[in-house]
Amino acid sequence: MFQIPNPFCQCPICEEARVKRGRYERLGPSLYIEDIQMLIDTPEDIGVACDRQGISEIKYLSISHKDPDHTRGMRIVEPLGYDCIADKGSPIQFIALPEVADDINAWNGDGLKYYENVLHCISIHKTDHIKIGDIEIHLVNNKTHRGNMTFYVISDKCRKAVYACCDVKPFLHNELYYDADVLIVGLVSDDGILKGGKRLEEAPFRDDMFTIEEIMELKRKYRIKRIIVTHIDEYWGKSYADYLKIEKNLDNISFAYDGMEIIL
Repeated sequence: MFQIPNPFCQCPICEEARVKRGRYERLGPSLYIEDIQMLIDTPEDIGVACDRQGISEIKYLSISHKDPDHTRGMRIVEPLGYDCIADKGSPIQFIALPEVADDINAWNGDGLKYYENVLHCISIHKTDHIKIGDIEIHLVNNKTHRGNMTFYVISDKCRKAVYACCDVKPFLHNELYYDADVLIVGLVSDDGILKGGKRLEEAPFRDDMFTIEEIMELKRKYRIKRIIVTHIDEYWGKSYADYLKIEKNLDNISFAYDGMEIIL
């Protein structure tokens, strides 16, 4: 939600990131499925993220929910699908749950409608399931008090990944989650200590966060082989090196970093 380094912060974590860069920096949350050139979520700095990773082609785009840290970079569709000199669009496929597409339009001034009907740089496909080649994607609405939230179940005949980046608690039951090779999940408290020594239990968002113990229970319940924690924010007050230390005491649970590659 807030990048590292935060430009308005001089805490040790942000200062360290300014010097070391690389994995000590964090941009907004997103996922790229290389097999089908599909991008999920467009934080404000998504163009920087794609450039850093050498991503030069996106054929499919999806956004999980309406929040600004996942939508404010959706202008990426303009250089992808619109030739401003010729005033001509070559639409890329935009895939979303119907209710999420409606939320995004309502919160972003009908932005998706503008891109589809005026610039013609996207083609909107409202659905909860799509198959692209051998890759099958189920879009599951983990609707909570915060609204509509897409969890993605990405699979082929022998491998499965679940991407549940944001607003994950409560984690509504779905049979599709069983026996996943990896669950990529956001908003997990690593040790209950926040930036500046403050405690999670004192924060207003404490009930929206999973603890490590709760994540381990999800891992057991759904027979998930590996968990990767993402959506790691500046206010957690920990560096890449800190997370490497925490991982040593965990069973197949690791913490994401910008540019992480997950091969199944």
